[in-house]
Amino acid sequence: MPRLSTLPLLLLSLACLPAMAADDAHDHHGNHPAHVHGVGKLDVALEGNTLTLHLDTPLINVVGFEHAASSGKDKDTVRAAAKTLREVGRIFATDAAAQCKPAEVQLESAVLAPALLGEKAPASTQDAPGDGHADLDGDFTLVCASPGALNTVDVSGLFAAFPGFQRIDVQLATPKKQGAVQLVPGSALIPLN
Repeated sequence: MPRLSTLPLLLLSLACLPAMAADDAHDHHGNHPAHVHGVGKLDVALEGNTLTLHLDTPLINVVGFEHAASSGKDKDTVRAAAKTLREVGRIFATDAAAQCKPAEVQLESAVLAPALLGEKAPASTQDAPGDGHADLDGDFTLVCASPGALNTVDVSGLFAAFPGFQRIDVQLATPKKQGAVQLVPGSALIPLN
């Protein structure tokens, strides 16, 4: 009899956690929650030996602007940011004993060409935001040889690489723990147990 995956249930439980509100949020209609400069949202789920992280952030936090990259300088900035985000072990450090290795990274923004983000997929059919508030979505999948040894994910590399982040709101679902935490520079460990 096939084993049903619990990942959809874990991800559904993330959506059911109370949302963290921000007073200066811009209301968006669509798939993205409120857009707040300096604040990113990170969903973290562990199922079996697979650790998945979904980052949703205003584009300005990562590249310093929220418009289409048309100049050479803007394109270089986007390419450099994408290259850094693809260094998953640097951005999301895991316990060495867990032996987690990056398996897949996908980056997407409605205002950026997929090629600038290192993607081979065609451009999204999602409409570019008309209000000047563009986001970046990143999906990061790691496979861990010893998931039982995975106790924390250190996100200090994300803060160090992208000083536009002032706070990251995390929603977490693992077999041992569900909850929400806020990370700030200097306090960027996500406890998984």
